[in-house]
Amino acid sequence: MKWLWLGWLLCALTAGLFGWIFIVEIPPVSAMIGGMELPDQVPFGYDEEGARALFAAFKADHAAAQANGRTSASQAYLILHAGNDLILLVLLAASLGFCAFAALAKPAQHSQIPRLAVVGFGLVLALAFAYLASDFMENSVADAMFGPEALALPFRQHLAFVLQVLTRSKFVSLAVAVILIAALWLWRLKRRRRDTRPKIEA
Repeated sequence: MKWLWLGWLLCALTAGLFGWIFIVEIPPVSAMIGGMELPDQVPFGYDEEGARALFAAFKADHAAAQANGRTSASQAYLILHAGNDLILLVLLAASLGFCAFAALAKPAQHSQIPRLAVVGFGLVLALAFAYLASDFMENSVADAMFGPEALALPFRQHLAFVLQVLTRSKFVSLAVAVILIAALWLWRLKRRRRDTRPKIEA
């Protein structure tokens, strides 16, 4: 299919934006809070103790930023979630779906797509949606815990567990989707080898 290049362009844009966020935008925010990792960088999520320490780091930086008249890490974190990170989670979910679809596209002549491969494609779509929902809700909970307004309140202990669950859900759904996509492409490679193998006439 000639239009598949649009999907690969989408994947390239997703990879570029991912690199930009994690190489350019996140490190300065992390540096302002003493080098602590943001929830987006912790695959297993922060437990209550870790979330409390992160809250304290955000709060200390916010107070220093107000005294010096600069943008705080808390404000920068909210800006990130409302900007490029919001775009990234949509692009990444779409890229997962495309990569799974591309593995099934352009079947060889007289070749049928097995039901198991179709089921795998459906699972990738479901996992991509799960990732999208988890990441979006994770950002919302993180903003409610570490945003400038939240720093004026006591630490919200009840949200720490919710944030950890959403972070783990995001990374697990993403990892399983990638594994399934790899399996689909492996199946595609084997199918192509089988269909292009010269037939021996009796």
